[in-house]
Amino acid sequence: MEAMHFTLRCLQCGKILDEKEEPFLLDCGGDHPPSLLRAEYAEKEFKVDAKARGIFRYGHWLPVRRHLPSDGRPAVYRSDRLAAALGLQKLFIAFSGYWPERGAALETCSFKELEAIAVCARVPADCGGTMVVASAGNTGRAFLQIGSAHAVPLLVVVPESALPDMWITTERGPRVRLAVLKHGDYFDAITLANAISGLDGYYPEGGAKNAARRDGMGTVFLAAAEALGETPMHYVQAVGSGTGGIAAWEMSMRLAGDARFDGKGTRLHLVQNEPFAIMTRAWASVSRELPAMDEEEAREGISLLHSRVLSNRKPPYSIAGGVFDALTHTRGRMYAASNAEARAAGKLFESLEGIDLDPAADVALAGLIQAVRDGGIPRGDPVLFNATGGGFGRLAAEGRLRRVAPDCTFIPEDIANPEKIEKKLLNMGGRRAS
Repeated sequence: MEAMHFTLRCLQCGKILDEKEEPFLLDCGGDHPPSLLRAEYAEKEFKVDAKARGIFRYGHWLPVRRHLPSDGRPAVYRSDRLAAALGLQKLFIAFSGYWPERGAALETCSFKELEAIAVCARVPADCGGTMVVASAGNTGRAFLQIGSAHAVPLLVVVPESALPDMWITTERGPRVRLAVLKHGDYFDAITLANAISGLDGYYPEGGAKNAARRDGMGTVFLAAAEALGETPMHYVQAVGSGTGGIAAWEMSMRLAGDARFDGKGTRLHLVQNEPFAIMTRAWASVSRELPAMDEEEAREGISLLHSRVLSNRKPPYSIAGGVFDALTHTRGRMYAASNAEARAAGKLFESLEGIDLDPAADVALAGLIQAVRDGGIPRGDPVLFNATGGGFGRLAAEGRLRRVAPDCTFIPEDIANPEKIEKKLLNMGGRRAS
């Protein structure tokens, strides 16, 4: 069997795992608290394969088994107008959405497409079964698009509130399915997806535990390093689960090991949307544990968000290698932006930069404004603002959106009933997803 260009290290016990024999590992199986697995690559220097397409130009730092014919990658540019408005001297924007003039061609209008490409490229071409993906919106759309484009069998599970976000720009693949959970939120969708993953013929995508998901998103950081020739001193992003922040941290550490980037690290500035900012509150208390939250209080807070995708009730905050460790290692900061602040930030960006932002990116920009105002980001330092999505208005105007109708509908009471789940899956669209 061909040697792999990466191994996986358990961040709790240090065990090294090789995927030659057992693909798609999500944990080490050790008798210890949960931990992320981090990819370690044979190539230690940052290299760019200019002949490769899309994010595969950074393929030596992606835990994938194949390259997919996909051109999607982030566009990085230096801002003049927004920088001037904020009083920043070196503001760089990584735009992961649809903005052809800037070279941004992610047709799902979200950087979640980057993780979907990497995860699907990690799946062996001859893998049996159907991958199960839980989503609050953007991730589900990205997997529906990439799974369809590259014939990867998968089932996306979303709460009913995410249905308006379920559209793609290509023809839906015959083995790509959408399941909707009524009367539930993102956490409930995750719970349902976990239940489905335990059934014969299905396997979990893994969320934050999937190293390919994190390193796929981490290509935003690599695109910035390629464009800047250095690592930015500050990285700003809105977070729901925090996986994108973890991804940026992991890539910054890899770059720090390359002598050309002189060992400099990057400070994380992660932003949540009030009134649901549990990680922000935990970090303010310097606590590794998330604060207790009443379930009804959590659901109500999530229902009020400007960006409903920033709503994970059980984010990978405390886990080894998770958000707490990333913030600690980078001396990071967290912020909470109100809906009004996010809306104002989005309007400012569109008026100055000429393209609309995704609601999550609105929240991130509101956090950047806070950080500059309170001195958390000095005005002369190089800053990377991760605009995690945008360009929907431009894409919609082109008339290429194809709404994805659900193939199967669940209610919360189904989650604890494997027989009922399996029966609904068997009847899904008249056939199984796998």
